[in-house]
Amino acid sequence: MREEFDYIVVGGGTAGCVLANRLTEDPGVSVLVLEAGSGCVPPSVDDPTAWRSLLGSRADWKYRSIPQPGLGGRVTREPRGRGPGGSSNLHLMMNVRGHPSDYDGWARQGASGWSYRDVAPYFDRLATRPGADAGTHDPHPASEAFLEACAELGFARAGDFGAGTASGAGWHRLDIADGRRRGALAAYLEPALHRPNLTLRCDAQVTSLVVLEGTCAGVEYLQRPQPNGVTGRAVHDSRREPRRPGLRQACASREVILAGGAVESPKLLMLSGIGDPGHLRRVGVPVVAELPGVGENFHNHVLTGVMTESRTSVREPRQNGSESVLFTASAPGLSAPDLQLAFVHLPFDPAVADGHPDTVSILPGVISPASRGRIRLAHADPLARPLIHPNYLGDRGDLERLVQGVRLAKEIIATSAFSPWNKQELRPGPAVTSDAALRAFVRRTADSYHHHAGSCRMGTDGTSVVDPALRVHGIKGLRVADASVMPTLPSGNCHSAVLMIAERAADLVKGDARV
Repeated sequence: MREEFDYIVVGGGTAGCVLANRLTEDPGVSVLVLEAGSGCVPPSVDDPTAWRSLLGSRADWKYRSIPQPGLGGRVTREPRGRGPGGSSNLHLMMNVRGHPSDYDGWARQGASGWSYRDVAPYFDRLATRPGADAGTHDPHPASEAFLEACAELGFARAGDFGAGTASGAGWHRLDIADGRRRGALAAYLEPALHRPNLTLRCDAQVTSLVVLEGTCAGVEYLQRPQPNGVTGRAVHDSRREPRRPGLRQACASREVILAGGAVESPKLLMLSGIGDPGHLRRVGVPVVAELPGVGENFHNHVLTGVMTESRTSVREPRQNGSESVLFTASAPGLSAPDLQLAFVHLPFDPAVADGHPDTVSILPGVISPASRGRIRLAHADPLARPLIHPNYLGDRGDLERLVQGVRLAKEIIATSAFSPWNKQELRPGPAVTSDAALRAFVRRTADSYHHHAGSCRMGTDGTSVVDPALRVHGIKGLRVADASVMPTLPSGNCHSAVLMIAERAADLVKGDARV
């Protein structure tokens, strides 16, 4: 079966929701959004306190990495959102902009037009979306104690991380309104579903791009039958044609826009013959366009957890469990923070907390990692899982900075200000103090920060994948607009940066349509 639209958006996740909303503001264009996940969203998505239950659920792709050499060969869980709203249904709802130098660095690396001065208006635009102005309400007393402990150690109290403040200890701005998560689904997609020019197809996995004489003319996708017995909030197709299972084709008269994220977007490009020719030939995919950078530059923030048993009863979270944070630099003279220490009044590892019901944690993380990995196809089957290699701690400097973050977390819980919440350090433990012991602890416990990025890097050199207008090099009518285009991750939680990229991508698409 074959249909035609002006634009096809591949992926109904964070970026796809933004594109669906912004592109259909023009009633004269038609937009098809294809989402591989179910259109029935679990009720727990709306509950800010329930995010842990969503990891590994049907709202999660449940990815796994390949064995990580820097972690002693461990395989890590790599959650990615599945279904309308994507990873904005899983994330912890922090609204963090990052440091201006993050985006100035993008521009210096060839992404002209993406300096902080260029992108700031798009961050400002995010403040108008529903729930975006929500601050931290009714904070947990342990969160305040964490901030007082940071002050005791000499760290400044920060302003608004969602409005440009980039360092110090302070409160998160949270994407929570009226006690409910306000992710991309609620803020962007659902308000647009009534528009007759928007068609949303769920249970629809794109298997290949249709490239004809150097132009992306459309997509092929597998329409799966709707699952039975699944409960939750139904996100319906805005057009009510019956969704017959089978392989289907959709044509785009203007553009196809990939918004599958840093794992699925490079995977689809490679399945379509766009990527490193050597790799494509090895897995049996005919080469359509030689772009060796597809799947390269893949990276992620990396963290671990320092846990302590509290002297005081720790009440259940009323928001997301993580309201306060410290952003700091590992060395003098750095232009931006490279360490993030998030405080959570929850156990980082429930197994360690077994028998210690009142446990809180500090999560030190490296937020400007030097390590780079890659995404690769396992083979040519479009339904096969890709090979995910974040290369955690592959660069020795990342290991040393994470060790430094653990030392700082131990110092914070040892302060007088934090003493009511520090009965005994459970992890790594008070005896773990030497460099060797801390390195071993970090290698044993470091984990994904769930901020995957970089695998379709924006730039103009021979290893970039998209140009600064997000158009795929050498293929007309094809863009990528998600976290995969980031040259480097911002120094903080990256959800707001993904929204910014999609907002700007929508303007770029509209601008090209007017030419």
